[in-house]
Amino acid sequence: MFSCEPAIKGNERSFVEGTVLDFEGNAIANVSVTSRTQNLLLGKGTTDSNGNFEFTSLQSRFSEFIVDVNTENDNSPFGMYSIIYSDNPLQLNYNLSNITLRRKASLVFNIKKTSNENNTLDWSLQYTEPTCEVYDDEETNESLGRCYETGSFEGTLDNTNPDFESEFTSVQNTTVQFTYQLNNTEPQTISIELTEATNFYEFEY
Repeated sequence: MFSCEPAIKGNERSFVEGTVLDFEGNAIANVSVTSRTQNLLLGKGTTDSNGNFEFTSLQSRFSEFIVDVNTENDNSPFGMYSIIYSDNPLQLNYNLSNITLRRKASLVFNIKKTSNENNTLDWSLQYTEPTCEVYDDEETNESLGRCYETGSFEGTLDNTNPDFESEFTSVQNTTVQFTYQLNNTEPQTISIELTEATNFYEFEY
């Protein structure tokens, strides 16, 4: 059965405030902060020169209330942060205090076959994902996080598929672990340091 009851509560609002900082504790200006529930946008603000934001948000009839920080600008040098509340009833004031965004880093990663031998290369990459999600659980009064988790992908290269090229996004000042195994020999691991906004690494076999 479908409900005709409107999703937005007509006379109820929530006040959302906080401060956005980088990993060194410096304020980040002009960062978009939004509140939503499911696919409904409820409110929006932007950080000032001191990294502070505040805005009034609509309330919905859903129990989930999400605050997204820096999720609207793909070209931002910083990663994304989301806080998911499961309050019922919703709070009148959401003070997020300090939110830390980490700088993104891209890695342009190439594998090239330069040998004429019939080689097979099994490889994998492990890296830090540039996103953070925090779940505020009202029942347990705990914050459960999925922040900057380890992402990975892998592949196999041979004469029919000899090369690989890709660019992916991680977190600056972290390490990518590149592990490879040539023709079933002992696996080797190389650490790639992401010290710049854009980093390059090429491996030949």
